[in-house]
Parts: sequence; structure tokens; C-alpha cells
Amino acid sequence: MNPTLTPELDLFRQELRGLLARPEVAAELAALAGTPAEDRFPAATYRLLGEHQLLAPAWPRRYGGRDATSAHAAIVQEELSAHGIPDMPFINTITNAGALLLFVADAEQKARFLPSLAAGLATMVVLYTEAEAGSDLASLRTRAERAEDGWRLYGAKWYAVQVRRAGYAVVAARTSERGRAEAGITLFLVALDDPGVTVSLVESLYPDPFYEVLLDGVHVPSSDVLGPVDGGWFVLAAALAIERTGVDYIAKATSWLEIVARQVEALDDPVLSDRLASLQTQAAAGRVLAWRMVERQQQGDLNAEEAAMAKWFNSELCVKAAQLALDAGGPADDASVAMLREAPGLTLSAGGSEIMLGIIASSLGLGAAS
Repeated sequence: MNPTLTPELDLFRQELRGLLARPEVAAELAALAGTPAEDRFPAATYRLLGEHQLLAPAWPRRYGGRDATSAHAAIVQEELSAHGIPDMPFINTITNAGALLLFVADAEQKARFLPSLAAGLATMVVLYTEAEAGSDLASLRTRAERAEDGWRLYGAKWYAVQVRRAGYAVVAARTSERGRAEAGITLFLVALDDPGVTVSLVESLYPDPFYEVLLDGVHVPSSDVLGPVDGGWFVLAAALAIERTGVDYIAKATSWLEIVARQVEALDDPVLSDRLASLQTQAAAGRVLAWRMVERQQQGDLNAEEAAMAKWFNSELCVKAAQLALDAGGPADDASVAMLREAPGLTLSAGGSEIMLGIIASSLGLGAAS
């Protein structure tokens, strides 16, 4: 049930594996192993990938890519997970924020931001979620008010990760109260070192620290409005479909199941072995589902319903893998605990499972999911 990859893609994967097998990569990962989660950023490895145009291969060459395809980007995601390289900076910077800029930014914005992101020299995050809005982005309350030379932003964003490392964030804010809620949202590029930005830690069990980001009159020049004013909702809908291929989730689930397989093998328990075999079968199906979305994207088809299916199936598979890891490794096993801490957040990122089920149900004519 593996996707059929072209010889060119196989060669690309081998090139990437060769780079990630270098001693300096292993040395950096070993040095980071004992550090707090928020400090586990393999900067040298990301720069190494950037130097070879392997961090954002699907981007145009003028921005640091290879003019490649979304399939090449999916291979990067798979190999980062397979090699145990922290992928949250990659997901935030390349898959989420970078892809959004590539989709909607003007020429000046692309030239200003994308090359440093692709080179591994800078990171960027997205700030959409709010405590009272949750997965209902249309109800966000962060507001943007016009100023003489641009905009001023006021509000609070929650559950953001990697914020302290990033230089800029893509912020969704309300610019109009007229008409439907979806119609009054605009996206902004916000400098996180602005004196109006306050970042505070939010205590949680998630391995990567969550942060609250307060925006108190943050100035954003007109040149840093991303896309059309009041048209951010439609940009977000397309961007989230790009995020929801499921590749990052199935890559993580696959790497977790490899750990679980060693745990189960050591126990020689037939019940756990049967559960493992079931999850391995689901993982094979999940990878096909994710790669189907990659192929659809290459054809320019951002199918929101199928993207929701891929995201839901593969993120929930991570939860099942973590549950099996607990049963096989026990609560004292570090790997099992790490999976359990991370898994719930995977079902919430890029849209919660309930939201995904609602999208799927609507596409089937079933109304909202219960």
C-alpha cells in the first residue's frame, strides 16, 4: 500500500538521507537530547538543509528552493521524523507560515521573508487560535484598527509554539464587524520584537511549550498586510487545506509505531501484537491517504473535505499509537510518556478532530457531526 514514487523522487530521498546521516547532524541531536523542549532546535542541521536547498524544495529557486513539488516537501517531512529531528520549526516555518506566504504574499513580501526561511536562518509562526474561539476561527476577537501609517493590533493569541525563537508571526485579526463573521478577517505579518508584544508561558503537558501572545497596540505597516483586507478567511481556508495533507501526522505515527514494535516484541504478548498489527495496517492506509492529498495538491486541487479526512485519520492514529506505547512500555517508559504528552495536541493542531469530522460530514450531506 506504499505510494509509487518516481525514480527522481527516490534519488531525492537518498540525497536527503545522505545529508542527514552526516556525523555533525548526529552530534547536534545528541547535544540537544538533554535540553528543555523549547531549546531543541537543531539550528545547524536546518542551516545545512537550507544550504542544499532541501529545507523548502518545493519553493522557487529565487527564494531558496529547487522549483520542485509538494512530493519533495513531503519526503523532507518523512525523513525529518524518521531521523528523530525536531520538526516543529519545519512545520511552523515551512509548511504553515512559509506556504501561506508563497500562496498569498506580494512579490516584495516574498523576497523579504522567504529566502531566510528556506535557508534555515529564520523561523516564523502563525497566530490564529484564541482562548475563547478555539477551533472556531470565525469568532476570533483580536482586532486591527487603522492607523495613519498602517494598523494597530489588540488582542491575545493562545496555544502558540516556538514563539520565542521566531522573528515574525502571521496574525489573524478582525478588521470589520459588518456582515458575516468570516468576511471581516485580515492577516498581518507582525514583528515579535515589537514593544507591544508580550509572550508568556502557558503551563501544559505538551512537550513543546505553549505560549500566550498579547498584542497591545502593535504597529503593523500597510506593507505587512498579507493578502486582501477583510479577505483573510478565504486565504486561511486554502492555507489550512495545504496544511492538512496528513503527511506530518503519519510520519510521526510511523516513527512512533517503530518504537512501539520494539516494546511489543520484547513482551511477546499476543494481544498487544494483534493491536500493533492493526495499527501498522492503519498506518499503511494513512500514508496512502496522505500521499493522495500530496498528489492532489500537485494538480492544484485543494480539496478541503479530503484534506480533513487525511488530517483526522492520521492525527487520531498518533493517539492510538501513544495508547499502545503506554500499555506496552508502561508509565515509567520515557518514550511512552513523550508520545502521550504530544498526541492530544496533534488532534487539535490545524483544526480539531471534531471540526474535521464536521467538514467530512457536511461533504457527505450528513449535516454537522455530533
